[in-house]
This record gives sequence, C-alpha cells and structure tokens, in this order.
Amino acid sequence: MATPIGANRATTDADTAARVTGGRVVRAVGGRMVRGITSDSRAVLPGGAFVALRGETHDGHGFLAQAIAAGAALLVVERGRAPGDAGVDVVEVDDTLRAWGALGGAHLDAWRRANPGTRVVAITGSAGKTTTKELCAALLGSVAPCHATAGNLNNRVGVPAVLLELEPRHRFAVIEVGMSLRGEIATLAGLVRPDVAVITNIGLAHAGGVGGTLDDVAREKGALFEGVRPPGVVVANADDAAVEAQLVRAPRAHVVRFGRSAAATYRLVAREALGPEGSRVTLERPGGPPVSVVLPIPGEAAAVDLAAALAAADAAAPGPVDPVAGLVALAPIAGRMQVRRARGLTILDDAYNANPGSMRAALATLGECRGQRRVAVLGEMKELGPAAEREHAALADAVVAAGVSLLVSCGGLADVLARGVTSRDVEVVLAGSAAEAARATSERVRPGDVVLVKASRSVGAERVVETLVGRESA
Repeated sequence: MATPIGANRATTDADTAARVTGGRVVRAVGGRMVRGITSDSRAVLPGGAFVALRGETHDGHGFLAQAIAAGAALLVVERGRAPGDAGVDVVEVDDTLRAWGALGGAHLDAWRRANPGTRVVAITGSAGKTTTKELCAALLGSVAPCHATAGNLNNRVGVPAVLLELEPRHRFAVIEVGMSLRGEIATLAGLVRPDVAVITNIGLAHAGGVGGTLDDVAREKGALFEGVRPPGVVVANADDAAVEAQLVRAPRAHVVRFGRSAAATYRLVAREALGPEGSRVTLERPGGPPVSVVLPIPGEAAAVDLAAALAAADAAAPGPVDPVAGLVALAPIAGRMQVRRARGLTILDDAYNANPGSMRAALATLGECRGQRRVAVLGEMKELGPAAEREHAALADAVVAAGVSLLVSCGGLADVLARGVTSRDVEVVLAGSAAEAARATSERVRPGDVVLVKASRSVGAERVVETLVGRESA
C-alpha cells in the first residue's frame, strides 16, 4: 500500500544544491539549471536531479547508471561515491537522506518567498491524521488551490517529496507528519515549519519505536507544536490530556481547541449516525452560528476529525471556510473507513493501519450499522512495544459491544484478541494470515452483512477487501 513518489518541477543547480545541503560540488558541467528532483531512478526526468538514498534494504547508489541513462543532469551522492566522469553535475554530501530533506525544505522556502500569504498546515496524531488531512485539504481547496500529502508520504522520505511538488499556483499546503523513530517529527517539523500545527490525539501507535510508553509518544508528537512558525497557530484536541500537556512547547502560538468538551472552540455538539452513509454533524465555531453538514465518512471519530480540520482551515484561510462547499470535493479516502459495496455486502475498508484508539473507533462505527449482521476481520496492531499483548486482549469487550456476529482474526496477536471474545453470540475464526482470513470470510459472509476490515498495514488486510470486492465479478 506504499504510495509512489510523484513527479515535480522543482529547480536547482549544483551550486545551490551544495549550499542548501552542506555538500560540495565535485563535478560541474556549465552550472546548468535542472528541473525535477527525485529519489527514484525510475522517475528521473531528462535534465532533472537524482538523489541517491541509502536505506536498510536498498541503496540508490546502485542505480546511478540508470539515472544517468534516463537523462539525469545532477546527482547528489554520499562522499566518495561519485561515479566516473559521465557528463553530469555531481554534489557529494555526508548524508543523502538529510540532503533530500534539505532540498525539499529549500523548495518550500522558495515557494513561500515567491507567494506571500501562503500558509502551511502540518498534521500529526496517533489516529485520524490522514482523515483530518484530507478533510482540511478539501476545505482549503474550496478557497484556493491546495497541495496536500498523497497517501502515506509522511516520513523523512515522503515529506520532502511532497514539498518538492509545491507549485506557484498553490495557496495552501497540508502536510501529514508521521512517526516511527525518535526525533522523526522534530526533524520533519524543522523542514515544514508550519503556520498551523495540529495534533489529533496521542495514543500508543508506533510506541515501540520511540520507547514504548504513552509519555514517549507524547514527547515525539509534541515536537510538531514546538516547530510552528511564530506567531503561528496550534490546534489541540481538548478531550486529550496528553495533547493539552504539549501546548507548553508553543508558548507564543495562538491556541485553538477542538473536540466534544466545553473547552473546545470548534466543538462537536451533535451527530446523527447514518450508518455506512456517514453522519449528520453539527459543529460550533467561534464568531458565528453552528454549522450542520452531512459528512460522508461513518463514525464519531470522523466527526471529531472534521472539527479539527475546520479549526485548522479557518486558521490558515483569510476568513471562515464553508464546510459544505469543501465537503462537496471530498473524495473517498482509500483504506480509511472507505465504504465499498459488492454482491450485497457493505464493506468498511479501514485496512490501512490500526492502533488501540483507531481500532476502538472503528468497532464503534461498525456498531452503528444497525439492522445488518456485523462482521469484523481484524489483524494485529503492530509497533505497540511492551503493551502489545495487553492492548490486543483489551479489545475483546469492544468487539462484543459492537454487536459483532462473526469475528475473523488474521493471526499473530490478533488471535489474543479473538480468544478473549467469550460471548456465545460471536462466532470466532482464527485464521493464520490475511490470505486465510480472506478465504474464511468469503466463505461465511452473506448478502446484507456489513464487514469491517482493519489491521496494521504490514498485515496486508487489504487482501480481505480485494477478495470480498472481487466476489462482484466472480
């Protein structure tokens, strides 16, 4: 489910690239300007630049010849790894990943200088950040051209790629910021330097990579508030004490709160569940009457995400945005509570990722689908650290509360969850993998069922969705 890096028209030259990355020009052919900067040798454009990234399983330096053959005019490589004379400009740097980020940040700076009045919104959180990002981008896009993160390009490779795609026509940028390692959000916040920073919530998602506790996650997520450009705006979840505690890291920023509580200035005051069709949502906002919209994403979590998105959009735009106009352009969000239908089944495709908070929210959404037999296909929640087994076991009650009739696990620690469901009203199937879960579910569902599919991305639970949707043409 990885998102490919898109093409861009960003420009640089060897001298500029060396300056912004802290590298040095080791070969220059006429000081030419290049257009299009990529880290994917397959996406090199004639006359463009190629940055050779090196990771745990790949090394871009092994593809320099391919990049040159595709027409690269500039290479950015690690020190000592420049190719023999091939008629291209070469810049050597200490760390190509850091250089990749610096090139993205430099392009963002140039965009800001050339377009006064532009605004950047950055969004992180343990759950709901992608939905909030898509909602915010749709709202701002109804005001002026808005560029936003595509798919899962929210890490140290993806964020610079998104920044490099900024064009003069864009008035707004909405950037999703993810986390799997210590210091990652701090690094990305330093690149993006948002005018508006949003933390949707703080939970145990990806806790294993940053220390394993909620405090560890909060420390990392809060770095986004710390990175906001003065005076800036920080948008905080009023219902989440861990988010509230991070506000001290942006003492000069204007604080806006969203949520259900009375402390929220963008407050969810009413929601009518419409089952898989979404919700009718009423929100209070400062300086005006409540707004009521139909949100085509089911569940209360999505309604709270809308409150966060509206708060961020209002902070970035020159005036209050029209949520009705914004939602008209909202496209289905793949793998995030996306409603799909095939052969009489209603499928809640939430297979993109999972953590304890988002799993509970998804099960609650399934529970709102009254009048239909409810089926849950659940996979392991990865990267939870020492709390992993306990957090899986704790979800058993949520399965029962959602009125699930059939529970299919995808193996791993999802089996711990499934074995904890002792209600005789729930049929439990332990499948060893997503592929086995797909077969087991396909054999047991019947027309009229609503099926929730949710797991961490590495489980591959999208196979279940593909199998069920494929039944339409079977």
